[in-house]
Amino acid sequence: MHEEIRSCYNHNMADPEIPRYAVFLKQLYLFRSLDEAHLAHLVNRLQRLELPKDAIVVTEGEAESDFYIVYQGKVMRSRLEGEVEARLGYFGPGEYFGEESLFDLPSPASVTVASDAAVLLRIGRETMFELIADYPQVGVDLKTTWDSRHLAQAKGFDWLDQDEVVYLITRKHRFFLLLSLIFPALIGVLALFALVFGLANTGNAFSDLTLIFGVVGLAFSVFLAVWNAVDWGNDYYILTNQRVVWLERVILLYYSRREAPLTQILAVNVTSSWLGRVLGYGTVEVRTFTGSIRMRNADQPYRFATFVDSFHVRAKELLRRYEAEDSEKALRQRLQALARGEAERVLEIPAKAEPAKPPRTSTLRAILDTFLQVRFIEGPVITYRKHWLVLLKKTWLPLILAIFFTVLVVYLARSGVFGGVILALLSGLVYLSLFIWLLYNYLDWSNDIYQLTPDQILDISRKPLGEEIKKSAPLDSILSLEHTREGIIQLLFNYGNVIISVGTTPFIFYGVKNPDQVQQDIISYIEKRRRRKQEDEAARERERLLDWFSAYHRQAETLEDFEKDSDFDIFPG
Repeated sequence: MHEEIRSCYNHNMADPEIPRYAVFLKQLYLFRSLDEAHLAHLVNRLQRLELPKDAIVVTEGEAESDFYIVYQGKVMRSRLEGEVEARLGYFGPGEYFGEESLFDLPSPASVTVASDAAVLLRIGRETMFELIADYPQVGVDLKTTWDSRHLAQAKGFDWLDQDEVVYLITRKHRFFLLLSLIFPALIGVLALFALVFGLANTGNAFSDLTLIFGVVGLAFSVFLAVWNAVDWGNDYYILTNQRVVWLERVILLYYSRREAPLTQILAVNVTSSWLGRVLGYGTVEVRTFTGSIRMRNADQPYRFATFVDSFHVRAKELLRRYEAEDSEKALRQRLQALARGEAERVLEIPAKAEPAKPPRTSTLRAILDTFLQVRFIEGPVITYRKHWLVLLKKTWLPLILAIFFTVLVVYLARSGVFGGVILALLSGLVYLSLFIWLLYNYLDWSNDIYQLTPDQILDISRKPLGEEIKKSAPLDSILSLEHTREGIIQLLFNYGNVIISVGTTPFIFYGVKNPDQVQQDIISYIEKRRRRKQEDEAARERERLLDWFSAYHRQAETLEDFEKDSDFDIFPG
């Protein structure tokens, strides 16, 4: 078998990209364990598909009969919902689709189209079956990916970006589900004994009490068991092509999501006890520039960690490739400019920008433009206010008093007990006082804001006609992020706290609407700032290299002109 594969590899060298295909596939998690012979056999059996933009790969309703890997470009999977095209996701370089065809699983009701000019590597079913027969782990990983994508689609995670693809979802080990069911099971057994005893010994007060305890205890044990099972099922450890996510939810009480972009990962560690190694669970710690995420008691932790490592390497490789393309483009522009005799510096590094500040507007105009808004954007600055329920908590008393006083005024006016000019003046004074009270509380709520700028976060508390307290922290000093929604009210009305760890001091956005989105905004700004700093540093490095090439180019021309104009032999003899 191996000799046949090697001869096949040496025989089919028509495509000059074959060596690059081998390197490319070896970097993918799926094929990490393949030896050189099997990798060569796979490379020679695949088919290269060059697709123009908007070319259809798989039409809706057509079963994908082959397995596809995106080599270059990007493809989009979408489906029609009525007359509207719903985009289900994008697949970029190194990402694959069509795994359902290998296991006779339901194909998604969608169409797959090249959103850009793309190059796909197509592998036939028979080739994949041969590979899975030799490497069963490949089949396990593909099935796991399909299960994870199917679960993500069923759960409808609305925080996923359109170009984000799920590759692995795991939960806590089932052992912890069983542990959580022990207590309700014990209660259920005791309640069942009490129920049987009460039914067998009727006619006295004690049996009636045991009967009641049995019914209530049995109902409570069932409720608690269902609650614990659903609670176990609502914790997810997720890996996408962009980030690692820990999603934690307790029904009606708590919701939290922590995540780490793949490009920010520093290390992935796994710790496991003796029992954990026996049963197959452990804690996966993902360390990043902004702290760490500890995914406790995860099922198959080493597989999850290996997945993360693989996709982290791929993300860094893609970033390196994009930077290399930028460097080549800049060098080409510089050499072309020198050849045309144009100004030498064609690459300018932007000056360091001043910290972004919201545009200044009049106080009245600002109040009217942002009336009751809990999130608004002014230029690059995002401003958050606390939820409307926090405002209601501040204003409920004057509102109740206004309603009560209105009823009282109507009663007095109709009964004739008290009326005339005196009632009108008194009512005016009371309503004016209540209005000022309401306005003060509204301004107090409105002026208590949190701001996110491209380089810092701000906590500003300003009392009407009083002092202003402002706290700030640079984005570079943020170590970790998390958000919480505690209690049924916060879950129902979707507000909570965003906890930002800055050094040893927590920086908390209290009571903000949709803390999920607030956390995403901060992470996005951190990533943009980090990327901007990397791009600036890369631009400076490219500029230094381009200066060196320009100096070399000038010296080469000077030496050439000197040799032409001089009769002196530099190398006599």
